[in-house]
Amino acid sequence: MLSHSTILRYFQALQTRDGVLAASLFTPDGVIDDFRGKHHAGTAAIERFIGQVPDMKLEYLSEFIAHGSRITLYGRITYPGVESVLVRWVFSAEGERIAHLGNSRIEQVPADRLLPAPRDAGRA
Repeated sequence: MLSHSTILRYFQALQTRDGVLAASLFTPDGVIDDFRGKHHAGTAAIERFIGQVPDMKLEYLSEFIAHGSRITLYGRITYPGVESVLVRWVFSAEGERIAHLGNSRIEQVPADRLLPAPRDAGRA
């Protein structure tokens, strides 16, 4: 089963454009299908892809949702100067490594999956 720490390390690699770290989290024939419709197969392709992503900020909008060897997470990506994008990431695992990551642009996060909004610390 894929651990949450592996997924969080993937997101760290994505935000810092650390292709070497990202590729190390995948099986040798691992795949990323990105939300722009591109297919990145094998660790060398994953390393190149992650190394060229633009600066971004990630925000998690759901808990990790586990279904067997698959984990789904909803979130938002914000690129500087561009409207943010809602995304669904679906990780499929082989042991503790990512075998396939499919991410897709979505219109909204299902209401039953949203994390509670953070409370304003200044309000009671």
